[in-house]
Amino acid sequence: MQLSTGLAQAVKHGAIADAEYFAFLQTEGAAILAKDGPALDAWYSAPSRSRRRSRRRASGRRASGRLCTSGFLIDHAIEATSKFEVLHGEAVGIGMVYQAQLGETMGVTAKGTAERIVVLLEQYRLPVERPDGASVDQLIEVMRGDKKVRGGEIRFAVPKEIGGMRGEKKGAWTVAVEEKQIRESVGLRTGPIP
Repeated sequence: MQLSTGLAQAVKHGAIADAEYFAFLQTEGAAILAKDGPALDAWYSAPSRSRRRSRRRASGRRASGRLCTSGFLIDHAIEATSKFEVLHGEAVGIGMVYQAQLGETMGVTAKGTAERIVVLLEQYRLPVERPDGASVDQLIEVMRGDKKVRGGEIRFAVPKEIGGMRGEKKGAWTVAVEEKQIRESVGLRTGPIP
C-alpha cells in the first residue's frame, strides 16, 4: 500500500517537474517493483534533489505548489466519492491522467501526454480510471465544494508536457475550466458519461 502511494507520487513528480526522472521511472520499473536496493535509492532521492533546485529558482512563490495541485481536486473527489476505498496514491494517479486529458482537450497540454502517464502508471500496476461508483456528477459536486473554488470557478493546474506545468514561465499556475470540459475529460477513459 505504501509502495503504491510512493510510486504514484514519483510518477506525478516526473510528469509535472522532471522529464529525466520520468524517463528513469520508465526504464527502471522492473527493478523498482522488485525492490532492488540501488533502484529504490535512486527512485527515492531524485525528487528531493529536484524539489530543492525548484525552490532555489523560485522568486517568492511556493515552488512546490505545482507539485501539490496537479491532480489535487480530482484525486480528492475520487477519494471522497469512493468513501476512501480508493487509496490516496491510486487517486493521485487517476487525477493526473484526467488533468492531462483535460489539458489536451483544452489545447494546453502536448498531445500524447496523458497516454504516456497512463502507460507508466499501468507499468506500476496503478489504476488509471475512476471507480465505477464515482459518476462524473458526483465528482463535480465534490470539486465544487472544495475550499479552493472561488466564485464558482473550478481551476486546475495542468501539465504543458511531461516534466513541465502550464504557466511555469508566466506564473499563472491554474486555468479556469468549464464543467463541460471536465465532463468530457473525466468521461474519456470510461465510456459513456453518466
